[in-house]
Amino acid sequence: MSEEFAAFYKDFVRIAGGEENIATLGACMTRLRFTLKKQDGLDLQQFKQLPGVLGYVCTQGQHQLVVGASKAGKLLAYCQSRHAFAPLGEEAAADGGLSNAQETKKAVRKKYASRLGQVCARIGNIFVPLIPAYIGCGLILGIGNILAETVLEGNPNAVGLLQALGNGIFFYLNAIVGYNASREFGGTPALGAALAGVLNIPSLAAVSLFGMQLVPGKGGVIAVLVVCWAASYVEKFFRSRIKGSAELFVTPTLTILLVGVVSLAVIQPAAGWFSDKLALWTQQALKTGGWFTGALLGGGFLPLVMLGVHQSLVPLHQQLVDTLGNNPLFPILCMAGAGQVGAGLAVLLKTQNERLKTVAKNALPVGLLGIGEPLIYGVTLPLFRPFVAACIGAAAGGAVTAALHVTAAIPFGVSGVVMFLALSNLHSVIFYGVGFAVAVAVGFASAWKLGFEDPQN
Repeated sequence: MSEEFAAFYKDFVRIAGGEENIATLGACMTRLRFTLKKQDGLDLQQFKQLPGVLGYVCTQGQHQLVVGASKAGKLLAYCQSRHAFAPLGEEAAADGGLSNAQETKKAVRKKYASRLGQVCARIGNIFVPLIPAYIGCGLILGIGNILAETVLEGNPNAVGLLQALGNGIFFYLNAIVGYNASREFGGTPALGAALAGVLNIPSLAAVSLFGMQLVPGKGGVIAVLVVCWAASYVEKFFRSRIKGSAELFVTPTLTILLVGVVSLAVIQPAAGWFSDKLALWTQQALKTGGWFTGALLGGGFLPLVMLGVHQSLVPLHQQLVDTLGNNPLFPILCMAGAGQVGAGLAVLLKTQNERLKTVAKNALPVGLLGIGEPLIYGVTLPLFRPFVAACIGAAAGGAVTAALHVTAAIPFGVSGVVMFLALSNLHSVIFYGVGFAVAVAVGFASAWKLGFEDPQN
């Protein structure tokens, strides 16, 4: 493995223009992500030819190499052991200053080209580190829900134990989100955790502010995100104006006092109203739109995965679970992976290209487990028409899943066939299977009918 990583690192650095040209480096579950200081004159498409790279994409100035589940983190650790690259989000510090005003102007325009892209990236950076806990706790919670209706129906003690284990991440979730959010927004992480605690402390139920009764936890993670964003600005304001050792005591105290009061009086009630409306709008869209809404959501999710911004939906998923007790949206979006599997299977059976066959064979098993990037970048997207077929399959599966009212016990984390273990009840398990089968079948049939231009090498 070390020889493989060493060869990868050598070619990666060469294509990127050298170690000093790599401004920042990071990773998510399936992608190695990085930014470059200068890229004029570099043949970045060579990244696609790196051994083990299933796809390459560049969005909002951030380059992403799709390398598969768990491998991204190992590659990042190896690269960091070879050179101390700045982590993602520290572009300015890593750059060390551009050489002239024209380059500075160009960099600023590029950095702020898409506010939406930046927001999605920041939300992803906050929630992606939580995915392992979401997966572990979510699976325990889902399995517990299914067992409670079957073999453990008369054993409340065992069911209670499984629920306690499954809810571990969710009990302290807001504090963890507050910690990550403050770090992402440039504030002190511990202050973010403290402010999240202020919003959720049970004793708030006995307190009123400006004649308004306070409600612990109102607004959920959305309130936490807004509060930490505001706190980062307040904290920076005080730090820039208070000098000497007094800053150590005055800044955190004033930040918690001022932001805490404003949060309880304004931000939390507003976020709570918005969160309730968001859950209501989602319910109404699925109830009134039914299969049509499900088709739109399922068919439109793959482009978000392709761009790597799908993680930004996590606050919505979490809010649905907090408000409704389950998540009716996530099972619909999971149909995107099923459509990919169907289209990928059609490519595997139809292609005469041995390299493409090998890629498809390797990508299909992880695709069944809910990790779709290898199929997207290694199989369907390069051929294009199979990618369209996968979206059609996802739309069909999404329509069925929405019409049959499938719900998940978890906000996010697992998908594919693993999702069977994380659904709300036995009804959802059965009809998630129906939707999944429809998505695979329609994705397969659509890819077979649309065809593709078989690569010659």
